[in-house]
Amino acid sequence: MKKGLLAALGSLWTVGFVLTPVFAQTTASNNSLWYQKAIPLTNEGLRFKPSAPAVLPSPKTDFGAHIMPINFHAFSLAPGKTGAPSKILLSYYGGPLLNHVKVVVVYWNKDVAFQNQIPGFFANLTQSPFFDWLKEYNTPSESIGYGSLETLHLAQKAPFKALIEDSDIQSQLTRMIKDGSVPPSDKNTLYMIYFPPKMRIDLAGQKSCDVFCAYHNSFLKNGEEINYGVIPDQSGSCNGSCGDSPSLFNNETSVSSHELTEAVTDPAVGLVEGSEPAYPLGWYNASAGEIGDICADKQGTVAGYVVQKEWSNSRQTCVSSSDDPGSPVQLPN
Repeated sequence: MKKGLLAALGSLWTVGFVLTPVFAQTTASNNSLWYQKAIPLTNEGLRFKPSAPAVLPSPKTDFGAHIMPINFHAFSLAPGKTGAPSKILLSYYGGPLLNHVKVVVVYWNKDVAFQNQIPGFFANLTQSPFFDWLKEYNTPSESIGYGSLETLHLAQKAPFKALIEDSDIQSQLTRMIKDGSVPPSDKNTLYMIYFPPKMRIDLAGQKSCDVFCAYHNSFLKNGEEINYGVIPDQSGSCNGSCGDSPSLFNNETSVSSHELTEAVTDPAVGLVEGSEPAYPLGWYNASAGEIGDICADKQGTVAGYVVQKEWSNSRQTCVSSSDDPGSPVQLPN
């Protein structure tokens, strides 16, 4: 690790654009890698089907933040009508990817759980096989490689109240960037923000641990894209609804991996305007969502940490690495 990182560990720390062509993935004849060929994709009939306790948000009038819903199972277990299920394909909408993600961890206050364990999770995961296979989502202009844990920080003078809004989080993050208490944003920076017990997040009327486990979002400040993930405390009403491990830390890493991978493959979701998928989205499916949504109830272990498996377009299954045999999902009728 970098000396600066070790020192930090010690001290703690929307579109009026033209839609670009989407890309489907096609097998290269001379090797096992995947490349993108410009063809339009449609996925009629795919839909989310939450488990009984789940409450999905009301239909949105725009994109904004992308949530990981509570108790979420992407598809029913019924086979396709023809007996041969259709493919689930994430489409590329021409937006940016985080090529080599630089994770900046922010603890909202000193009571955030697992402060000694979260840095190791990101440092190891971003250099692990969890990232190797993501090259299948490379495009002619964008690629995904290993990332890093850059720094971690304890927020100063962040408001503590029972319910905080996403706008409060954006304001606090903006202040921290401005005063230099976190590194400035660049095209690979992802701020992962962790919250203590007894704090809940309100996202346009949807509340953490009632509707969502976590989310990632983006906004512009002085022309700079700022990408961030919001990870509520996974105890309380999130416990048992955001991962089925008896360990709260395992569920925390599973939820964190979901948001990390979705932010890497679709960072600019908060900048999309309107109700239809469009640039500057990255990899997205109009019916099934982002790379993590299809596999929200599938977990694996990578680099010694519990992670959520993610959707592989090429293999049509949920995987955590190239060597993972996969956890298939059955598509709806």
